[in-house]
Amino acid sequence: LLVLPTYKELLPLIGLRRLVIINLCCSALAVLWSILHFRLHQSWTTNAILSSFIFDLVGGGNTTRLVIVLSCIAQISPPEDLTKAYNYMSGCFYLAVVSGSALGSLLLSHHVYILNALSIFGYIFTACLAATIPSHCGREVESTDVTRPLLPASTEVGTPGSTAVKLGTPHQRSFIRILFDSWHSSYQSVTTLFATPNPTFTVLLVFLINGVAVRVEVLLPQYTSLALHWPLSTVNLALAFKSLVSALVLLALPSLRERYLEPHMSTASIDLLITQISLLANTLGMVMLGFSAPAPVFILALCVYTSGIGLSDSLTAYGTLTLPPLEKISEFYVRIGLVNEIAALVGAPLWSGLFSLVLRGGVLSPGSPFWVCALLFGMAVGGIMALRKWLMPSREI
Repeated sequence: LLVLPTYKELLPLIGLRRLVIINLCCSALAVLWSILHFRLHQSWTTNAILSSFIFDLVGGGNTTRLVIVLSCIAQISPPEDLTKAYNYMSGCFYLAVVSGSALGSLLLSHHVYILNALSIFGYIFTACLAATIPSHCGREVESTDVTRPLLPASTEVGTPGSTAVKLGTPHQRSFIRILFDSWHSSYQSVTTLFATPNPTFTVLLVFLINGVAVRVEVLLPQYTSLALHWPLSTVNLALAFKSLVSALVLLALPSLRERYLEPHMSTASIDLLITQISLLANTLGMVMLGFSAPAPVFILALCVYTSGIGLSDSLTAYGTLTLPPLEKISEFYVRIGLVNEIAALVGAPLWSGLFSLVLRGGVLSPGSPFWVCALLFGMAVGGIMALRKWLMPSREI
């Protein structure tokens, strides 16, 4: 909540390349600190875990890195290709999750130091790749006329609009002034998080509902082991399979929309359709997961739920394309990041507490939290229906 606005303020001053390198180096230092602490004390304490977060306070962690990268991509990508770019990024991420999980399972028991060393090497190698980002990236996009939507009001929603690039020189400010400005911006962003006109307000509300709902995944390892009597190794294989399905769905979406949807629908309409179908898949998958069923049915339910993985990318692109006047793209992505962080803070303890109550009560089915989650996804479907109604008058312009 503090670092994200700071990086947003620094982006037009020092550019995307330096910020990403700083972020990755801080993540590598956090892992190195963990190794050194465990090596010196032969124990892993709560203080060590909390102290490693200091590096995230400087670097921003995964959320900050993702927000600034996505906001820059939104500035330079053609509107009709924005969702495709996000899909490919997310698909590659889930492929990396599968590979990392497999490698971690092999090395965790006997070669934990090698595993952490590989993690540090991955961060450093990625930082070297980030050094190839053009130096003007980030500086130039923040000087772009971003106070108007990518899709002008005089055109059909979903039709790519052109944006004029106006290069400028950002004002020189001291770092202390930047910190104060960014913290003030953070306070304003949190207190006015939903103080935006439609459709941005509804988009953020759907992000919040979906963000709380998807945090039910914190229950999946324990629930899977309890319902199917699987050992932890088998549960990990099932979760790795879920990540693989996510990657395949995300990598297939760009081709499917280009071949079957783009000839008949506008870009914004496609994004809404994919978001709605994803929410319906999530709802159905949660309902199925709530029932006690044999392993094949459980895996099928997991696949149905996972097939809705394209929601976030499509909803982000739709929100970007339909930003109202005077709303900056960078501010919109900061709002998305803040909404996701708030949803994580609320969702994880909410579902864990509810699951604990269900198990201790012994009256309700252990799958009851998943049915409650299905209701939340259903509420998000209502939000998408509202966005669709908002889109219909825009077509008449």
